[in-house]
Amino acid sequence: MSEPEPGRDPEPVDETDESAKLYVSDPDDYAKTRKMKAINDAKAHVRKRRNNRPPKATQDEWNGINARTAEAVASYGHELLPLLEEAEEAGTLEADDYEVTALKREIDVRTYLRFDGQLPNEHDDGLEYPPSPVLMAVYRQLERLERKIGIGPSLEEDSDNEWEIQT
Repeated sequence: MSEPEPGRDPEPVDETDESAKLYVSDPDDYAKTRKMKAINDAKAHVRKRRNNRPPKATQDEWNGINARTAEAVASYGHELLPLLEEAEEAGTLEADDYEVTALKREIDVRTYLRFDGQLPNEHDDGLEYPPSPVLMAVYRQLERLERKIGIGPSLEEDSDNEWEIQT
């Protein structure tokens, strides 16, 4: 390691960097674990955006809040997308699995992701962030897709009529 230039502080060490502290014995397992963490972090970011909304705001503030939440949902979808594409190639998912209806509007989740949380407007002359019920319908559809490909928790009834989380 080289000495810092006189008058300059050395580069700070990122103590939160998990890769510097881990010995990886199985690179595939490590990659899967990191991918699951990224997906769960993206979902947590969506929940945080939803839970931290103010009780009152101006229309412009609501538009900004809605746009950031729509982008957070799109980030979650982007983390999930490679796994969805693999499942589609394997025949686990079909094209209609990406469809969701919200506010009398048919939405393809892939279009939502392609435009980073925006959708073509009613007049097809531009893009706009959809209202909150639409973007949350997309979020719920992404969660359904996650469960369908077998990586999200699912509730299954056992023989004693009790609910159990299967992972």
